[in-house]
Amino acid sequence: MKLSKYIFKTKKINIDSIYQIGSYELRLPHNHPLPGFQKNHRLYDRFLPILVKYLNPEGIIVDVGANIGDTTIAILQNCKNSIFAIEPSAIFFPYLEKNVNKLPLSEKKRISCFKKFIGTGNIKGEFSHGNGTARIKEKINSSSINFTSLAEIVNNQSSIELIKVDTDGYDYDVLISSEEILKQSEPIIFWENQMFEDFQAKGFAELYDRLWDIGYKYIFIFDNFGNLLLELSDFETLKKINSYVSTMDMGDSTRTFFYTDILATTEKNFSKTQLAITNFKKDWINKTSKNSKN
Repeated sequence: MKLSKYIFKTKKINIDSIYQIGSYELRLPHNHPLPGFQKNHRLYDRFLPILVKYLNPEGIIVDVGANIGDTTIAILQNCKNSIFAIEPSAIFFPYLEKNVNKLPLSEKKRISCFKKFIGTGNIKGEFSHGNGTARIKEKINSSSINFTSLAEIVNNQSSIELIKVDTDGYDYDVLISSEEILKQSEPIIFWENQMFEDFQAKGFAELYDRLWDIGYKYIFIFDNFGNLLLELSDFETLKKINSYVSTMDMGDSTRTFFYTDILATTEKNFSKTQLAITNFKKDWINKTSKNSKN
């Protein structure tokens, strides 16, 4: 199923909604923002289903912060890879499981679901929900959250092709905890570059330095609506964009976008990412909404 042929439809069933992504229907909470967001923002979540077409089909895809399974099921229809879908929320994980279990057996057996927090274990706080997502609110006096590492979940770490992370401000901690995997297999990584506090900005700055040292020197920057801001950029430029977003967060400037999504790769997978970017621009960015299919 080509992404350009995706049909997104929503209907209410009791307190839940049914939302169609490609050939499959997903159950989601009735107030989940995904349907409205994808309706209003044409490029949102369109890139990864293109990227996975160019991955080694024998490799593993890891989806950290899988929520209800929307990204997992979108990319599933564009690749043959095994997918590890990881979601710690007691609210969203049951939806993830239900949506995966509804898939045909041939598709379902490619997905492994885990209800786990991924991270270093250095964060203390409380887990809260709102607006279709969940995030950790750090509190020094709170007990530590029980974190695990990707290495404890994925046995064949050298086969990881792609790590996608969406954990609302803690993506840096997920990736720092996975540093040995990044060194060993150099997967493509795609993360939500969102920060709310100074300690998160410092955490991302540390992550950038570590990634650069490993060899992640090819950086592509998207806005949170899915549009491509910069190709072949660098972490110093990303830090400047972070500062720009921070001025809007403080209410000191007119809002243009809310955060960035970052695609990073080493030389190992550069040609794959460049090809995916080229086709994303051709199939989505350079087409008007009038000529694009939902």
